Amino acid sequence: MAISLKPIHGTSIPKDTDAKDTDPMPRSSANPMSPTDQRYRECLDNARRVCAAGTVPTMLVIGGPEMAAVRCNEPLAALLNRPRAASRDESGPSLLPGGWTAVAEALRPLYVDEGDAAAADRPQSSLLSLPTDPPLSLRAAPLLVDGHVVGVLASATLDGAIAQMAETMRAEVARTTAARSRFLASASHDLRQPFQAMRLFLDALTSQVDGNARATRTAGMLANAMTAGEQLLNALLDISTLDAGTVEPDLQPVSVDALLRSLAEEFRPQAEEKGLRLRVHVPDVAGGAVTRSDPILLGRIVRNLLANAIRYTQRGGILLGLRKRDGQWRIEVWDTGFGIPQDKLDVIFDEFHQLTNPSRDPTRGLGLGLAIVRRLSVLLQAPIAVQSRSGRGSVFAVTVNRLEGEAPADTPTVGVHADGGPSGVPLDGMRILVVDDDSMVLSGLLLTLESWGCAFVSASNMREVFAAVDGLEGPPDAILTDLRLPGKVSGFDVIDRVRKLFKADIPAVVLTGETAPESLLEGQRRGCAFLHKPLHPGELRRVLEEVRGDRKAGS
Repeated sequence: MAISLKPIHGTSIPKDTDAKDTDPMPRSSANPMSPTDQRYRECLDNARRVCAAGTVPTMLVIGGPEMAAVRCNEPLAALLNRPRAASRDESGPSLLPGGWTAVAEALRPLYVDEGDAAAADRPQSSLLSLPTDPPLSLRAAPLLVDGHVVGVLASATLDGAIAQMAETMRAEVARTTAARSRFLASASHDLRQPFQAMRLFLDALTSQVDGNARATRTAGMLANAMTAGEQLLNALLDISTLDAGTVEPDLQPVSVDALLRSLAEEFRPQAEEKGLRLRVHVPDVAGGAVTRSDPILLGRIVRNLLANAIRYTQRGGILLGLRKRDGQWRIEVWDTGFGIPQDKLDVIFDEFHQLTNPSRDPTRGLGLGLAIVRRLSVLLQAPIAVQSRSGRGSVFAVTVNRLEGEAPADTPTVGVHADGGPSGVPLDGMRILVVDDDSMVLSGLLLTLESWGCAFVSASNMREVFAAVDGLEGPPDAILTDLRLPGKVSGFDVIDRVRKLFKADIPAVVLTGETAPESLLEGQRRGCAFLHKPLHPGELRRVLEEVRGDRKAGS
């Protein structure tokens, strides 16, 4: 459909002051501004306003296609990476070098005046394709002044504009996600390293001041402060990683009943320490209760709910239950704690929101556990529900689908948990290969191992690994390695090469500041123990005692 932009009579229309605007209309030297010229200029002024006001990419073509002057609005100029094109007229070939010829060919059928014999065959509009990435489609219609075509106004079609904006948004999201993934991978590792070094040095210092009550008390307060910082760091990194969308669940058949029994055994000592009773109620089902989920992430949901239940329950007990409902499995955590007012049931899932900790005492939690639970439930499509009565207790429920006819894989554990004291197995003379590229962490590890009577060789990269083990008469009793090492080398590479060198399945412990499930699964395939930084020295000792105990039992 042709567009006729009529001038607004009786109104003073500001003249475009850009010296580079083009006026291809012929003008008599005796009458440089004839009535026709005035109507033409007023119409183009109106057309420029329409173009500039457009919220979708829009282009005004003035004159014929061969000698056209072109004005873009800001959205189109941004797509063409020509910001100045939004404030002045440019020639078509300069605006679209290499692409104007095709645009001119698509415009040419529109340039037929109403008085011409061919006017009846003139198309009402024409579709243009601009060489953007991806190409942008514009719908063009002729501009008429007294029946004469003086230019063309073209705007992005609805589909074209939406597609262009969607593609731009996808590209921006991809760039942002990649940047956040790189940042989080680096931050997760690099921020945990100094905490790990401080924890190891503190443990060594504590053993050196044994007997000095004042120094021991100070070291204890320092340990509490470090624990609070470690917990906050871990929770914030977990939330950031989930928000970045970089966590991909590893969906597989999971034995829900086995997972719940394992978690109950893990948390029972904490409950008993507070005088609480932790019970488990799991129905007997032929073949077990099975769902398809990520065992690690599902375990983290239930683990956070159990930790909250124990933290906010002062007397009574906790029940970890499983029941069938509407063809699904419903995991429930009951407590006899403070309870939650009805008007607060939604806000408890917000970050840093705690109902019973107005003084922000870090020993009573950080207010991030349920925020992580909410994100994980969305990721796993496992809805969370909560019911509560103030002063009586609460029940949190996680609903997962039932899976029939598939055997679950072994339910993996998430790291090693410091829920008991050392077993007392001596480590004197235990030979350990220690690999870490952070000099502070490496020094802390060596001080700790030395205090336990271990013998060790150390390295910070693969070249030093070979030099360190070259002087050993036999394989080390254990390999203790960081996961991320310089270059493209990982701790798994160290384990594989050293085992191959000695032709022995040497026990290995992997230290990492990362939480990616795929790394954990890869370590489990190699039979490695996995410890997350910042770890407590007691966790490391417990693993080494287990390694030594197993080797003695097998000899």
